[in-house]
Amino acid sequence: MANVKRDFINAIILLAFSGFAYFGSTQIPIQGLGKTEADFFPTIVISVLAILSICLLIISMYRMTKEKRMEKVAIRKVIKRNKKVVATFGLFAGYVFLLPYIGYFIASVLFLISLYIVLAPTKNKLGLVILGMIGLILLLYVIFQQALSVFLPPGMFF
Repeated sequence: MANVKRDFINAIILLAFSGFAYFGSTQIPIQGLGKTEADFFPTIVISVLAILSICLLIISMYRMTKEKRMEKVAIRKVIKRNKKVVATFGLFAGYVFLLPYIGYFIASVLFLISLYIVLAPTKNKLGLVILGMIGLILLLYVIFQQALSVFLPPGMFF
């Protein structure tokens, strides 16, 4: 029963996140450069997330009606059990908040390093992982900025 309630709570959180993310994607300026603008891909990803969240919500509600025994689950207990999920959402929110201020490159490197530290069971070879992350971000920067001419957020400082 705890899994059903956890799924129900996660579905509601993901739906709320999808709503905020969709609102945020409507704030992306349209430059009129072509058929697909900067808001196209985020809108697709947000739509898929919302559809999957609705499916999870429906399945969890169906499973709750099938199970007779209902037990109370404290929200603190759920958060304590899902510390890494909560931390990941917090890191992502921080990444989105810092992106316009410190730019794509620095924000992405900090986000990936923080996410690795939170999610990795062991912190072996941290230096090698950091170099790999910086290389990945540089590769993405070259592909998007140079090859595809997609403007990445430069930040206020750079």
